Amino acid sequence: MEVKYNPDASPPNYQPGMQPQIGQQQFQQPMMHQPQSTVVVQQPTTTTVTVVTQNQIKNQWSSELCDCFQDIKSCCCTFFLGNCYYATIASRMGENCCVGFCGYPEGCVPGGHLAMRSRFRGTHNIQGDICNDCCIVSFCLPCSMCQLSREMDRLGYTPNC
Repeated sequence: MEVKYNPDASPPNYQPGMQPQIGQQQFQQPMMHQPQSTVVVQQPTTTTVTVVTQNQIKNQWSSELCDCFQDIKSCCCTFFLGNCYYATIASRMGENCCVGFCGYPEGCVPGGHLAMRSRFRGTHNIQGDICNDCCIVSFCLPCSMCQLSREMDRLGYTPNC
């Protein structure tokens, strides 16, 4: 039941000086009406929609995995210096050198070579997937690092040696 206030009407069954009975409503005098002002609770906002499209065409590696002899310097460094050379490749990529110095038999960062190859491939939109990267790094690490070094040279990364 909704009760509306009418300032000119008196409550039903009300007589001056009479106390309200139990179960009857008690009416209170309303507060004086003050002019209302608008209060802004939230500032107006602007919505910006940004549409990002990805290039669906993937690039290919510029050289094959076993093309190590195209670049004799990286081939020799990879096979004779191993983890030390891998650390310089990580540094060229802007990563901590410990990420590259994680190869077999000893290693600082497990999965570092996989992370390097996968990140590089993703950054430069090169075709492949994480499973392929894992197999290549696990079974052909020196060739993988040579390929990565050749690709970095082709893309203009600062030389390391």
